[in-house]
Formats: sequence, structure tokens, C-alpha cells
Amino acid sequence: MDLNAPRAGGSERGAQAAGGAGGADVARHAIGGVAPRRVARPATREEAAGVLREAAREGLAVVPWGGGVALPHEAAPQRYDLALDLGALDRIVAYDPEDLTITAECGVTVAALRAALAAHGQELPLEAPHAARATLGGALAANASGPRRLRFGAPRDRILGARYALGDGTLARSGGSVVKNVAGYGLHRMMCGSRGGLAAIVEASLKLMPAPAARVALVYAADAAALAEAGRWAALPGLEPAALTVAPRDAAPGGAPHGDGFAVTVALEDDAAWVAEQERRVTAALGAPALRLEGAAARALLEDLADLEETPGPRLTFATSGNTPAALVAALGPLAGARLVFHAPAGRLHALGAVADAREAVLALARAGFALLDARGAGEVPPAPAPFAALRALRARVRDAVDPGGRFALGERWVASG
Repeated sequence: MDLNAPRAGGSERGAQAAGGAGGADVARHAIGGVAPRRVARPATREEAAGVLREAAREGLAVVPWGGGVALPHEAAPQRYDLALDLGALDRIVAYDPEDLTITAECGVTVAALRAALAAHGQELPLEAPHAARATLGGALAANASGPRRLRFGAPRDRILGARYALGDGTLARSGGSVVKNVAGYGLHRMMCGSRGGLAAIVEASLKLMPAPAARVALVYAADAAALAEAGRWAALPGLEPAALTVAPRDAAPGGAPHGDGFAVTVALEDDAAWVAEQERRVTAALGAPALRLEGAAARALLEDLADLEETPGPRLTFATSGNTPAALVAALGPLAGARLVFHAPAGRLHALGAVADAREAVLALARAGFALLDARGAGEVPPAPAPFAALRALRARVRDAVDPGGRFALGERWVASG
């Protein structure tokens, strides 16, 4: 494929290319304010492989591009010659409701997949911020998760197989399309969380879940003192809520109290009888909620909570074994000034916005049992402890084996990530 000229035909799924830093399409693919020299938009996986073969011949640094949800907020890579926009690869290839599996091209949006599955009473076990724009490939590459991470698992727990284009243009495949025929090395799982630094995922097969019969979300107002009451929250992990998220109170939905402090959302999803029993026990422990939502409104709230994780600006992400809102109290001082989103059952904390001294904050949180997983635009942070350093050495060897030409511009960033 000629990367310097657009394809004829102009169909919506037709391959396109754009050159020149002043082009609107090029600017739309900027990372950290730096636009690529070119953009290619293949219509098929074979065309995507062809783009990569040509890029290899020209020695271009490539970044696979999905919905543009997270990449614009990241720091620019050292080299960024070509954006490989996979948004036109948006077909559902195969869907077997009886087998609870789906195979789709990786440019399809998470919202489109959810809509297709909802018609059959099934659920996509993936959460990604801004699902109307987020693509399947982007969610997999980020190993994205949200409030229901403990219920769903991470994407690498749900993926059955994948097709991907390597840096030299080779199309490869690992895993399968149904549970019973998954075999061989799980390279498709390694692609989850690789941030587009090893290959371009072009198609994936996933395990699905039946949609729950009932959904309820209970929203409580809390200040730091209420969060610190460990006994108040102690019964919740045993009830296995779908989500238990602490977020800024000003992010709470209409009808919930706004102002300073926090909104604690307890989400319940299961058969109707168990959800009713869970709700009875939650209200016995916490009292009447400030807001109660059910059905589609409860689901929309969870999607809004997932959206909070991806905003412009600095972000620190931590993991902890603490699984109730009380665990967050230790982070309030070191992360003062940041907006905190804490998904307690999964022990995942996102600190959004500037922190006065990120290095000291990370060290203080490490002493409190929070391990830094990822840092974006937060300034200097402490070096990785020995176990993470060993992981990074292993990742460097993996990258050398999978992408020996260093074609994918974000490969070094994947190696260095936690």
C-alpha cells in the first residue's frame, strides 16, 4: 500500500492515508500534542499487514490507533511517523449466543458490541472509559477495566484468541474462537496490556456473560471520617458487590448530594432474589442511601464511574490489597489535591490531577501498602522495586523477539511500565 496517497473509492470502510502535519486527520491522531507524519486507515487485516510491511521497508515508527480515548493524553513517543488507524475494522465476525462467545474486529466500539449482545440478554465483560469511542482493540491493548474488575476480571482473563499484525507485516494468530479449542501459547493474553507496543491487534474472540437479571446501585455520601470507620464497611466484601467505588462527590449523578467529600457507590448485579438480599444487608450496615438507581440507570452510573478514570492531565494508578473504602484513608494525605477514584473490591486507585510531590506521594503510599502500577505526566517517580525491575528485563527480551525491528513506537513504554 502506498502510504502517501489515499485509496480511490471513498467507501466508509475504505483504506485512507493522510500526509502533512497540517492535515485535520493527522492532527486528530496527535499524542501528547505531537502529530504523526502520516495516517493510514486500512479496511481489512490484510491491508493493515500491508501498511506495516511498507512501514518496515521505510523504517517508520508506528502507533496502532483505536478510538483515541487515552493516547492523546499520553506523552509523545520519541518517534512517531505513522498512525495505524484501525477504526474501519469494525465488523462482528462471528457471534454464538448459545456458546457465549463472540469474535469481532478490533475497530468496533465497546458500545456497539454491548448493544449487539444486549439483544440476546448477554453482556460484554469489558469496561473501558468512554465506551462510545473506545474500541475493542484499544480496551485489550490497555487491559482496561473499571468498577467491576473483580466481577469481570481483566480483558486478558476474557480473551480466547486473537489475530494480530506484527511489525514486519506478518499476520499471526494465537488461541481460538471458542473455549474448547483454545490451545498453545497464550500470546493473545500477552497482547492485553501491551499498549500497542508489540503488535497491532486486528481481531479478537472473547468469552461472554449472561446479563444479570437485576441491577441496583446505592449511592452514599461520605467524608474522610466516615471512610475511616472500618467497621462500617467490613461486611461489604463478603456480599460480593459488583462494584464498590469511592469517587469525588461532585462526580455523583443527579439526585445524589454534591459538594465536598466523596460518593460511595455500591453496585449489585445478580438474580433478583440475591440482589434484594444484598440490598437489605447493605442498608442494614450503611443505612438508607442518598440515591438508589436500578436497571439501565444503575448500569449508566457504572459507565460514568469508568469514564472518570480517563481524563486529560496527570494520573497515578496504584494497586492495594485493601478492599473496602477504609483503605483509601491512607492515601488522602499523600495525594492531597488529586481527584481520587478507588474501586475497592479490585484494590485499584486512580489519582487524577497534579500532586505536589509525586515522588514522595508514591513512597508514602508504598509504605501504606499501595504499589504504583502506572504514572502519566506526574513528574519524577521512584524507580521500580526489584520484582518490577526483573519484569521489565523480561519484557525487553519479549519485545526483541516479537518486534525485533522496533517498529512499534510504544514498545519501549510497555517495557518500562509497571
